[in-house]
Amino acid sequence: MILTADEWLRDEGRIFRDQGKASFLGGGHIRLGSAWRLSEVQAAVALVHLQRLDEYITVRRAVAARYDEALAGCAQLTVMSEPAGSRSNYYKYLALLAPGIDRAEVKAEMRDRFGVCLSGEVYATPLHREPVFAEFALDPLPVAEDLCARHICLPVHSDMSEREVERVVEAVQSTLGRAVR
Repeated sequence: MILTADEWLRDEGRIFRDQGKASFLGGGHIRLGSAWRLSEVQAAVALVHLQRLDEYITVRRAVAARYDEALAGCAQLTVMSEPAGSRSNYYKYLALLAPGIDRAEVKAEMRDRFGVCLSGEVYATPLHREPVFAEFALDPLPVAEDLCARHICLPVHSDMSEREVERVVEAVQSTLGRAVR
């Protein structure tokens, strides 16, 4: 689903969603495209979710604010702040482990000891290491490789309870050797 006020982007989205056709009701294929249309059931569910979008984002932002507060000043972890002039929906809550901390060990301890599973990394492998981009990545990109190796994504979802948030905070703090505040 694409939500936009930009007419050009809207029109391009319509072309790509329908196998690259100039028009949904016919017309020639003017671009390479795919069948990216939602089914009727998917569209109905999406409409219901859109009606609650502000509520979902409010909950996610509250979870992120609690993480920010609880994890501020942790030497073993750097939380990623919102860039100036932006407002995140916190689809993911990113944080960077300090250099030398093994991400796999952190994830395993949080899962096995606390029952907290960290959500999937945004880029477990830097894009320049993905096979599809291999011909374009002739030089190493050490910053990208470092960030991909150290980032974690803390759980965040639109129906997360305060108890669940506190459980994640306690797991992170304990795993990284900090007292719960």
